[in-house]
Amino acid sequence: MRPTTLSILLDAPAVHLFGERTTSAGFVLTGTVRLSLRTATKIRKLHLTFSGEQAISYVPRLQPSAQKPPTASPVTRNKSLAVMTQDLILPCAPELYAAGTHDLPFAFVLPGDLPPTAELLFGHISYSVQAQLVLTGLRSGCTAKVPVVVLRCPGEGSQWAHAAFDALSVATQWGDRLSVELAYGSCSVPADTLLELSVQVSPSEKGFSLLALEAVLKEIQSVRACIDDNDNHQGAGENGSTVHRESRLVARKRMAFGAIGKPLDGQDEFGVGLQIPPAFAGVQYECESADIKVSHQLALTVLVKTPEGQTIEMMLPAHLFVLPQVSIDGVADLPLYELSGDDQLVQSAESENQPEVYSRNSSHSSHTAIESQFDVLLAGLPPYSLPVCQSCGKEDISVLQCRKAIVHKSQIPPNAEIEDMCANVDQT
Repeated sequence: MRPTTLSILLDAPAVHLFGERTTSAGFVLTGTVRLSLRTATKIRKLHLTFSGEQAISYVPRLQPSAQKPPTASPVTRNKSLAVMTQDLILPCAPELYAAGTHDLPFAFVLPGDLPPTAELLFGHISYSVQAQLVLTGLRSGCTAKVPVVVLRCPGEGSQWAHAAFDALSVATQWGDRLSVELAYGSCSVPADTLLELSVQVSPSEKGFSLLALEAVLKEIQSVRACIDDNDNHQGAGENGSTVHRESRLVARKRMAFGAIGKPLDGQDEFGVGLQIPPAFAGVQYECESADIKVSHQLALTVLVKTPEGQTIEMMLPAHLFVLPQVSIDGVADLPLYELSGDDQLVQSAESENQPEVYSRNSSHSSHTAIESQFDVLLAGLPPYSLPVCQSCGKEDISVLQCRKAIVHKSQIPPNAEIEDMCANVDQT
């Protein structure tokens, strides 16, 4: 056994950000740093960092030229998405910690506009929490690192939610003799599940036969242009246009009925099952940020033999959202906010869906200094995620304390409309 071991335990398996990126509330990521000591040890510092990074690399496709063959250098677009730090053991005079296990709680207030975790064909977006322990003297410290999965989910009332949760229904016709309809209960589907589509083929006369049905789900990953791309891409278009695109096959199912086919009697219904792979292992959740976009396209192909012996092909395209299961279940773990003494927005541990922040104690010592830091760590969500009172100018008067309307607590969706209470409440 090592003299000192360090580990990080997260309270939640993933960070869920609900709603549009510009209006989404933040998330309080909580957990514990577990420090195990074989003997009494002097510790100089325990430093914690939450960080995110985006790494993109691709070779642009250039238009061929008559003068010389096209050559292109790889384009990289790497940047830091978020860096937050805190000291669980302050870097001051070394403090002696007794042998045994010490659990030190932590919390990071994450902004609501973080892009989701993504494993892309041309890069990745990833997040992590890292702890660094510094000891005294010549003894070496140790580090621990755990990944953090960030998921974006449609919020109630957002345009994204309306599109994702509408029923999927697409139809096409071959003249007035044959119609085909593709249906599913929603336009969204979770990863690692069986997508069961309903296909209805309705001829207006006898003699039609169904030869084959094929359903294909593709994933399209795009890189958007930025100002720096103007020097590297000719004809890239205005800022925000697509400069690179790659696609992959996510799922495919073909049902064949032989050379003669299955006779169609009137309104024949068929079930087509598509096995969606697990997230980050064959499929990526919907993703849209300033630099990348991930979307999914469903296509159904129907082969039918007409009474005259002609084979016709009918295709029905549809947009499908691949979302986390919590989004489709409609479980929005909305945070509960309250006022701090200095009129700042902090997250309360009283929420039913939120774990108790102060519920863990050290096995051999009390760290009141660590607990006292929570008032600072949980102070304020990003101002861009809050509506503004049009009368007094304060942000989100149903959450913050307005000078004319005192409201201490509220539980609201991230992008809910805020009523102007200042015009209706007398000044106290």
